[in-house]
Amino acid sequence: MSVMIFQAGGDTKIWGRKLKTKTVDPDDVAVHLANGWYKHPDDVPDDPLVGDHIRSVGGGETSPVDMGEVSDGYHTFNELYAHRVRLFSSLMHAYAELSWWSRKHSDGEEWDGWIIAGITTPEGEITYHLPVEEIEFLPEGTELEFGKEWDGHEANDVLGRLLSLRPAIAEPEPEEKQRKKPGRKPKAAADEPDNEG
Repeated sequence: MSVMIFQAGGDTKIWGRKLKTKTVDPDDVAVHLANGWYKHPDDVPDDPLVGDHIRSVGGGETSPVDMGEVSDGYHTFNELYAHRVRLFSSLMHAYAELSWWSRKHSDGEEWDGWIIAGITTPEGEITYHLPVEEIEFLPEGTELEFGKEWDGHEANDVLGRLLSLRPAIAEPEPEEKQRKKPGRKPKAAADEPDNEG
């Protein structure tokens, strides 16, 4: 099972603090801890870590940057995240019978300001942490006391599992051609002579 680790400077709000999160294999935790990651959000120092500053174009000074406001020229990270949250809550409505959400993880842990939400696909779970403000947009009757246990899925797994929600489209049956009966073709009816002539 993977382990979630934490670092200062991200845009994910956990227990009232903005942190980076990452899931890693248990064997890789020590390497990440040696490189500024922490096992628990409470262990992350409040001081900004390296990487929270950006050098201005043409200047030698660095200044703090809110990574959520970094843009690709069309959208900021904050906008893209908000879109992902709303798209997922909308997808939960489309698959309400497969959807669920909870204020608590499967082990009972709660993250202040966050819920866990998921859809049980034919290929496995898709889960996201959503801000509590999104609850009003989730399908009614889908709240669980505890979230479902995380099955270890990662970002690439989610992409495949999303595709498994597509409805199966049956192949059309080949049309059966009507066989022509052997014999002569029927003659066309002769035109009636015009008697008014």
